[in-house]
Amino acid sequence: MKRIRKILAALLALSICVAVTACSSQTATSSATASTAAESTTSKSGTYKIGVLMKTMSDTYSNKLGEAIKAYAAKTYPDVELYLVDAQADINKQIAQAEDLIAKKVNVIVLNAQDADGSAQVLTLAKDANIPVVEVNTRTTSEDFTAYVGSNDEEAGQIMGKFVLEKLGNKGDVALLEGNMGQSAQILRRKGLDSTILANKDIKLVAELSADWARDKAMSTTEDWLGKYKDLKAILCENDDMAMGALEAAEAAGRKDLVIVGVDAIPDALQAVSDGRLTGTVLQDAAGQASKSMDVAYKVAKGETVEKENIVPFQLITKDNVANYLGK
Repeated sequence: MKRIRKILAALLALSICVAVTACSSQTATSSATASTAAESTTSKSGTYKIGVLMKTMSDTYSNKLGEAIKAYAAKTYPDVELYLVDAQADINKQIAQAEDLIAKKVNVIVLNAQDADGSAQVLTLAKDANIPVVEVNTRTTSEDFTAYVGSNDEEAGQIMGKFVLEKLGNKGDVALLEGNMGQSAQILRRKGLDSTILANKDIKLVAELSADWARDKAMSTTEDWLGKYKDLKAILCENDDMAMGALEAAEAAGRKDLVIVGVDAIPDALQAVSDGRLTGTVLQDAAGQASKSMDVAYKVAKGETVEKENIVPFQLITKDNVANYLGK
């Protein structure tokens, strides 16, 4: 009888151990699956692996670009396993994410650079691993990329500068809200403004400050400027989030006469132009950049030859033509 009890006890202990082991294994498997799902925008095992390094998904335009890349890849390339990660405007995080993609042995890296200088390190790491890089929307200072897909940001500055100069009758006090300093969009859009409106001797730049592409920072900065510069006629904004922040401050101060122009043509900026609240915006085609960058990356992954420069043009949007772009 004692012997039977010992055998039963041993069997019970063994069954508990097996159950715990199975449960632990299932938990580990579930965690691994969840981790993979968080890293990858696709659940399929594709023939080609493409990694996308986004500088941030909190900026309205960058978010639109990233989401468009995911949607287009899922719809157009069923044989692609896409990994899209968000650096959250942190250059160190973007470099670490690049190292992770390299460890995953992706076929191509699509880079939306956080910083022109700092993100150049991604290209060095990729080159050492023999992985081609397609830059999208923002550029680095490195020339070791296979292709660039985006718009000529200097052109955006020129379009805005010429338009505002005309609106002001070639004279007046203006202020400038800049994006993250050192990013290619900030550098080149400023260059376009420097060669147009800011080159005019009768235009006085009374204030300039980086609002880091952010609406709230642009709003608080504009509130301060409106208190200091009573003759301010226009605010040049290097993106639409900052333009919308400036617009909110101007409307709160009763300055509906203020000329405010941004870049990107995000939905609420387009609506503000249509409503006659925002003077204008310069369209940057997120969907066009997204589809072109994935088409180029796919060809590169297959070993095909691609153009090094792939430019998607900007377009000025005002009250006169905004109806053609609303809802798109």
